[in-house]
Amino acid sequence: MQHPPVPQERVRARRGLSRRTLTLPLATASPRSRFWYRTVAVSRERRWMGIGRSAVALLYELKNEHPFHGSILELGKQSLYVNGYELPEIANRFGHTIDISDITMDPDGEYLDNSYDDVVLFKKLGFREVSSLDLSSYEGADHVHDLNTPIPESLKGQFDFVYDGGTMEHCFHIPQCLWNIHDLLKPGGLVMHCSPGHNHVDHGFYMFSPTLFWDYYAQNNYDIIRSQMFEYGIEHSRQYKMDWTIYDYQPGCIESLSNKGWGRKKLGIWFVAKKCEESTRDTVPQQGIYLAIWDDQITFNPYQDRYDRKSFKNLLRRILYSIPGMKRPITAINGWARALHAEHWRQPRPPVVARY
Repeated sequence: MQHPPVPQERVRARRGLSRRTLTLPLATASPRSRFWYRTVAVSRERRWMGIGRSAVALLYELKNEHPFHGSILELGKQSLYVNGYELPEIANRFGHTIDISDITMDPDGEYLDNSYDDVVLFKKLGFREVSSLDLSSYEGADHVHDLNTPIPESLKGQFDFVYDGGTMEHCFHIPQCLWNIHDLLKPGGLVMHCSPGHNHVDHGFYMFSPTLFWDYYAQNNYDIIRSQMFEYGIEHSRQYKMDWTIYDYQPGCIESLSNKGWGRKKLGIWFVAKKCEESTRDTVPQQGIYLAIWDDQITFNPYQDRYDRKSFKNLLRRILYSIPGMKRPITAINGWARALHAEHWRQPRPPVVARY
């Protein structure tokens, strides 16, 4: 059976708001594959990595303490989810001024090619050279390389800043990716991770806990510059104007949430570390909270409440369980109460430090 022709889908490319399009060959595909292509065409733009208003604000805040200079490498070509006309307002909030007279639009309100994209944004932040590394050259990356494998010698020690705006979770070999970041940086260079935490199921291979970044970089002698989490509630969009809620993270500060969940909103990680002369890459980290327990630096023990036979709660539980026929209903009631508490009662969180 011959299927009727289907109009070709045209999808904007991810660099800014340029007119470049992706043409999908739908006319010759089966009905099932046409549906798949059309679904990908609609959803792919939302799944691409990008920099929004809140991330730009955090970058300008970081610039106050660590002025940007030299060369930056993006891991993965970045989309922009912030309009060019918004940049001066964001910069002014942190005491900076920028000129956007060179960001131009055509009569239809579209940014002209190369007038506004990731390169323009980072140069306005203060970087002299902007380049990108990706697995494919499809989006115009300057360096094509698989971060699951060691980087070539020609790239080692070449960059003052490595920007991971949502790439590492898509790499299967996380240790190799971290080793590559170390090798890419010059001594004194900064690495920044903007990575998914809670409620990012199937976004990538992994969702991260902030303790991963803290423990790896601390135990490899990096200076920790920023360690924060941000909460947000929707996909990237230039029309999405709600701010991120920013929390400071210190090891152990969200231990009470480790088994109860964060909530319904999405949680991301904003982490910045500085490579020092003594920094290494090969130390395999152990989770810091357990190292502290074993060294008697803290008294918290996540297993103590469950196995301490002298605690009142466990003593009461043993007494009630000893009554014939009581163990099953008490266990059911306890499970129901825990689920109700986790679902409807807000769990303790670190203090909010900003909303950008």
